[in-house]
Amino acid sequence: MNVLQQALEEATAKLPALILQNLISKKLQEQGVKPPKRLSQGIAEHFLAGNREPFRYNGRKLPKDVTLTFTETDADEVTRAIDRFCETHFSTMIPAAARRTARSVLKDLKCRWPNEHTLQEADLSGFRERLSERWGKPVGQLRMLLTMSREWCQDAYERESNRKSNKSGKLRGLLIRLLVRACQVADEIICLLENGLADGAMARWRTLHEVGVVAAVISEHGESIAERYLAHQAVESKRAMDKYLACYKQLGYGPLPAREQRKILANYDSAVVQYGNPFKSEYGWAASHLKKDRPTFADLESAAGRAELRSHYQMANDNVHAGIKSMFIRLGLLENCTGLLSGRSNAGLTEPGQNTALTLTRISVLVCMSEPNFDDLVVGQMMLTLGSEIPRSFHEADKCLRRDDRERRPTAV
Repeated sequence: MNVLQQALEEATAKLPALILQNLISKKLQEQGVKPPKRLSQGIAEHFLAGNREPFRYNGRKLPKDVTLTFTETDADEVTRAIDRFCETHFSTMIPAAARRTARSVLKDLKCRWPNEHTLQEADLSGFRERLSERWGKPVGQLRMLLTMSREWCQDAYERESNRKSNKSGKLRGLLIRLLVRACQVADEIICLLENGLADGAMARWRTLHEVGVVAAVISEHGESIAERYLAHQAVESKRAMDKYLACYKQLGYGPLPAREQRKILANYDSAVVQYGNPFKSEYGWAASHLKKDRPTFADLESAAGRAELRSHYQMANDNVHAGIKSMFIRLGLLENCTGLLSGRSNAGLTEPGQNTALTLTRISVLVCMSEPNFDDLVVGQMMLTLGSEIPRSFHEADKCLRRDDRERRPTAV
């Protein structure tokens, strides 16, 4: 910024002399003198220096003595000329100066970045250590729960793959896929929690909750709804194609091949003919079983017995979208904090941590206990027990954090 300011000051400092030179040249020409450039420049400098003595020119001989008179009209003309110059030239000078400054500053930042990166990594390592001291127990328990779920899911998948017949149809394989997706999302949530990004973790829990609700609805209604859920891919593909065709030119992409478009449309039309017009909606795969032409996610939550999490789901939505609440309410800030949060914090891990434990346990038990053997009964009970302990651990860590915060803040007078 100093470089830009200096460039502007240098440019504006030269303006009066340049404009005055043009005015002097004009007045000399009116008196029949063809002034060389040095003459007009010398008179302007003599005048601007505040010198009240007559100006003597040592260059080539002039035909006569010259007297220059400046009036208020001349002063107004100089002012107007300066204004015109600023209007026409500063609009190009400032961006040009900004580009030069940006290149210079960015080059300097690149040279200094390796050292800065090392400092940031050291600072981040220290932050993670402090966060682990406070939240290590509940986050560790949550990762243990995830490990159990993954191993249980792996066993269920291998048993399903080794079946000689496929009596279970599509339902069992679909539920296992939903659990696999849930495990991946839960791992993402834990990574965010371990790095103090509570709001991001809550946003990812939103997806985990959606997976759990879908799994519960499909499990409740069985093979027929599983078939519709899989067939709904034709509707999703049609919706994605329509959005792509609406904007591919602005993106500089090419259109979808005509053959691919015809295939997507054919699959879409076939699915609608088979399942009816309500199948076109976002959750149309559940329309027939929920007896609603355009079911909403709230309808799915109620059908899955998850309506009590509606307020938490809305909180998670606030962390996904750019609504006004997301500008002012952040999980990573304690209630009495008046600052802004642009990065990590050691606060706010309770809600996403507790919710993840609850949702992942429900999905795992739902899927892996659908056709249980003795081992499944044991693992299921273990997960239920651990899943119920995790919320208490998060609550205790949060309580200690708030107590420490109160003790460190000065008492109001």
